[in-house]
Amino acid sequence: MTSYEISASTTTTMPPERIFAVLDDFGGWPRWMPALDRIKVELPAGQRPSPGYRFRLRGSVVFADLEVIDYTALSRATSFRISFPPLTGVNRCELRQIDGDRYHIKRVDSLNLPEIVAGLIDSTQRARFARLAKEFLEALLRAAEAEG
Repeated sequence: MTSYEISASTTTTMPPERIFAVLDDFGGWPRWMPALDRIKVELPAGQRPSPGYRFRLRGSVVFADLEVIDYTALSRATSFRISFPPLTGVNRCELRQIDGDRYHIKRVDSLNLPEIVAGLIDSTQRARFARLAKEFLEALLRAAEAEG
């Protein structure tokens, strides 16, 4: 296995509660999250997000099982396992207050890739992953602003 990390960050005046209200609405992800418009989100009935909460993202062929592993006032993280290519990892979103009403928001995706898959990821693909992480943050902030 090879570990691979993708990150993006920006600043915002959006309060953490509004950002995490959007992020915690797993069923709403396809409405705003890039590349999830054709994904079905399968949620457990009658449960609210908290550590140990599990759900599934299902595409036409591939699926991903996710579990909330961090759920604090300033951070969220989910571990995931993707069916194909088989890989695991963690998605993390953290906020840190900079001053009065400004926050630094960072998204970090840590992937555990099989050697054969890691060998296929070149610098062009790495740049695409970094761009997607930045687009994710931009979409998250737009959705939080629209919700407010």
